[in-house]
Amino acid sequence: MLNPDSLQVFVVAAETENFSLTAQRLHMSQPAVSQHISALEKRLGVLLFERRGRRIKLSATGKTLLPLVQDLLRAHKRVEEVALALSGEVVGHLVIGCSTTSGKYVLPWLLARYRERHPLVRGTIRVGLRPQVIDWLLSGEVDLGITSERVQRSGLHYCRFFEDEIVLVVPTGHPWAQRESVHPLELYEERFIMREPTSGTHMALVEGLDQVGVDVDRLETVLVVGNSEAILLAVEEGIGLGFVPRVAAKRCTALGRVKIVPLEGLSMTRWLYIAYNLALPQTPAQRAFWEFMQEIHPGLPRTIPEHDLRKMVPQARSNRGIAREKASEP
Repeated sequence: MLNPDSLQVFVVAAETENFSLTAQRLHMSQPAVSQHISALEKRLGVLLFERRGRRIKLSATGKTLLPLVQDLLRAHKRVEEVALALSGEVVGHLVIGCSTTSGKYVLPWLLARYRERHPLVRGTIRVGLRPQVIDWLLSGEVDLGITSERVQRSGLHYCRFFEDEIVLVVPTGHPWAQRESVHPLELYEERFIMREPTSGTHMALVEGLDQVGVDVDRLETVLVVGNSEAILLAVEEGIGLGFVPRVAAKRCTALGRVKIVPLEGLSMTRWLYIAYNLALPQTPAQRAFWEFMQEIHPGLPRTIPEHDLRKMVPQARSNRGIAREKASEP
């Protein structure tokens, strides 16, 4: 019989193509990772990785087997969770992928409230670039995804769930910190720390400033960084000014480290979307999280469309009193 632990090690190693990173991600030693892979290769009678010194690469056989192993692990996980759900408990592991700064601040709060209701569910937030989160959703590596852009892929469905504002932040010692607002054209007089052009924050900034006749490319950019936290630190140090989501700036403004300065006649808002894969069955933990989200955000559809537990265990649901659902199409 195949060892589920070895299969999980194989999936992570296939993603990283690095046994050291695999060990770090799975919180085990590198020799243990190598042993799992070797044992799996011996059991299957194939080479899953090509080894070139310390470098590894997924073999053609490994690429063929990878989606089958991922399906097997999902089925293994689902059997355990459905069995526990039949006893009336919501148990499992909820994995949410996140590609946005705002999401990183909102999700911990949401998961904390959710676990107050379902303490037997373990939560994981996987942070990555937007293309990574989309790939994770398509492969089933995450149950839900949070993104600021709707990337059209077959089977993926998006719902708005949180609106945030992009704000201008300045050092507390900057002259603008004492002003109630500044005119957008005054931005040309300052230096800025910017996000990379592919980020949701930057795209919202370009769109917003364009409405008031400001060309972002003409602003003096002294530094480009990969996250809003780095922008806030650079602003604190007086390197320049920056634009970040309001939810990210909240802590720094409360501590008096930076100041939010409104732009006259402009409010730059953007929506965050929660995404799910219609092609994959939903776990009890995922369905419970969706019901929780619907309570705090009534604009969401009341249920994720089928595949769901009712298709697998319809009689058991009615007999055991598992959480009732109202089936309404989004």
